[in-house]
Amino acid sequence: MRAGVEWMDRHQIPLYLAALVLGAAVGLLVPTIAYPAELAINPVLGLLLYATFLGVPFAKIGQAFRDWRFLSTVFVVNFVLVPIVVFLLSRIVAHDQVLLVGVLFVLLTPCVDYVIVFTGIAGGAKERLLAAAPLLMLAQMLLLPFYLWLFVGAEFVEAVDLAPFVEAFLLLIVLPLVTAGLTQLAAARTR
Repeated sequence: MRAGVEWMDRHQIPLYLAALVLGAAVGLLVPTIAYPAELAINPVLGLLLYATFLGVPFAKIGQAFRDWRFLSTVFVVNFVLVPIVVFLLSRIVAHDQVLLVGVLFVLLTPCVDYVIVFTGIAGGAKERLLAAAPLLMLAQMLLLPFYLWLFVGAEFVEAVDLAPFVEAFLLLIVLPLVTAGLTQLAAARTR
């Protein structure tokens, strides 16, 4: 099993590309799969995040929170420098509010588990970033409305229904995170 995981780790980019091609081919050749596939999105995302969170060293998470230099660097890059770059890049599509909001969502809240994967591929501090992942996801969820208010305007933020965001946070972050923590706890107490 470990050899298979290591092989997939080494070949992640070609595997991602193959999955994209396969998904596009199935979607185009079998369009009736769209509705069942749509229903599977949240459960599959939850499972992927659960798998990602299984790698979070919960026993060492306290150490991650004490590494203030690393955390402050990650937070400054993610929540100060990146938003400045995103603001500048988003001006290209600022004339179309729908497109602007989509660009802001994608660029301001990158999927943390992919960032961890690519950090590992680049030889970065993957384990430290993995330990900080829950905190980064929480910060993204809390800061996104502020960034939208800042970049799009208060009237847009007031019109947004927060219920889907709260539901996504609970089902796609809190539930997989707690389940992964409980899985690690149970694994540590059993053979």
